[in-house]
Amino acid sequence: MGKHIEKTNFTLSGRFLTYILSKGCNVKGIRLATAQGEQYIKLSKSLRPACSDILQPGTWIQVQGCQKVNTKTGKIKLKAKAIMPALPGSAVNNIAQPSHERVEDVQKGKIRICQKSSCRKRGSKQVLSALNSALQSSGQDKDIQLQAMGCIGKCKAGPNLVVLPDKARYTKVKPKNITQILRQHF
Repeated sequence: MGKHIEKTNFTLSGRFLTYILSKGCNVKGIRLATAQGEQYIKLSKSLRPACSDILQPGTWIQVQGCQKVNTKTGKIKLKAKAIMPALPGSAVNNIAQPSHERVEDVQKGKIRICQKSSCRKRGSKQVLSALNSALQSSGQDKDIQLQAMGCIGKCKAGPNLVVLPDKARYTKVKPKNITQILRQHF
């Protein structure tokens, strides 16, 4: 464990929204709608097979597990150890917020754009410029961070971009596709 990581337990209640799948289409985590907003919770390996058939969208559940807080960046990672049924509207939410971070300061997302030579040749600079102007005109430039990234291995399908926290990958992105991508994720 790094010296900037604090590990504590958490309990969250909310409505189950959806499963998050790995590249091999196996259940990796869940999205939970809570009083603080949507939360991504990774499932422990022992919970993955059991949960994959049981949970239905809209079901109220209580999740207990372990949270890791990076004290340097304020990033919180949640990992479920147990999932139980909960009563609708029950508000048992026990997640420690880093002391230097306010909930309002959390960004909604991040868009990473490949800036390696192959993607640049295919127009990633124009895509970055279109993203920047679209975010500024919609007022989302403070909520969504744009970040250059290295190659993701799909050079011939460039320009490539990744939308976080959904981890959605897009290839052959054109400036005209930007508004649709933003509308879909934010």
